[in-house]
Amino acid sequence: MFIRNRSIQIATMTGALALAACAKNSAPAASADEPTAETKSEGAGLAPAMVDSDSYYVEGVAGGVMSSTLELEAEVISVDQEKRQAVLRGPGGNEIVVSVGKDAVNFYQVAPGDRVMVAMARELVVYVAGEGDDSDDGTAVASARAEQGDTPAGVVVASSKITAKIAAMDLEARTATLSFPDGASQVFQVRPDIDMTQYQVGQDVVFLITEHLALEVKKL
Repeated sequence: MFIRNRSIQIATMTGALALAACAKNSAPAASADEPTAETKSEGAGLAPAMVDSDSYYVEGVAGGVMSSTLELEAEVISVDQEKRQAVLRGPGGNEIVVSVGKDAVNFYQVAPGDRVMVAMARELVVYVAGEGDDSDDGTAVASARAEQGDTPAGVVVASSKITAKIAAMDLEARTATLSFPDGASQVFQVRPDIDMTQYQVGQDVVFLITEHLALEVKKL
């Protein structure tokens, strides 16, 4: 139940997956919007991207976990220090614009032609909240910074919590409709091992999204 997310995408992970046009999937990937990055023939010589996706759940318990990991090598095409943006090209030739926060204190060292090693992991946990659970939405970001003057590198962990409500359930069709804080709603198929009579309209469904990003720049 509720193992698929309602277009809740982490922009950084989605963008990085756009770079991995030649990536080999070791497991079926979670559904995602199609990237809009422009595909180019360049990108040769970069190491192939490695993508791994998985999902798991406890039988009889509503909710589940989806995880995705990505490792790739990209080339810096251009850098805008004022806007703190860089254009990266992945092994498949796809390009994306990456926005870098102020926590990346050594971004000024990044230059066109640099090779960037990117490692990412994203985990989505979905569960139905019980009585007494704190379902307040919120976002927390923590980062580990490189020392001033070091080669640009870093680890960023972003955690987001979104709480939806069960708006309707169809026991015969085995579907549940969730309403989200932005006013949108989505119909989810319920797993056959779930006893839907144990849940009711008005209950909270919590989406916890955690993203880990490590980036290392190496000079050619």
